[in-house]
Amino acid sequence: MMVNYFAYDVTLNPEVMRRILARWQGPRKARLEGYRLTFDTYSASWRGGIAGIEESSNSQVLGALYTIESEDFPILDRYQGAPNIRSRIKIVAKTDTGAEEAYTYISANPRRHVAPSRAYLSLMLRGLKALGFSESDLLQVEKAAFP
Repeated sequence: MMVNYFAYDVTLNPEVMRRILARWQGPRKARLEGYRLTFDTYSASWRGGIAGIEESSNSQVLGALYTIESEDFPILDRYQGAPNIRSRIKIVAKTDTGAEEAYTYISANPRRHVAPSRAYLSLMLRGLKALGFSESDLLQVEKAAFP
């Protein structure tokens, strides 16, 4: 069965997604309303903070919507560190064609702000740019990374 995955971290970049899953459709430009982007978890492999989201009215998170096989979620769960580092949740993302149900990940044990590495942030920004997000959108992501 095919399901949607909303990516807002480095997985929104197809270069990264190709290393994780062999098959998927997309990505499509998407937004998640009622949440804000945070960098609230330290990753030793990325040598810095990794992206997370938290509920926040009047906020939105920029991202990508992939369509994947539901049987591939265990692979994505392993990459995301579920269930110890992250938890998978069901959300509704907005695309150019309307609202769509999807799954995404939230930090299981969020901390205060942890700045990401430049390499991590660069992968996110390249993915967002390829999806057609504006320069002001990219600046918002940079501000979340380095407030």
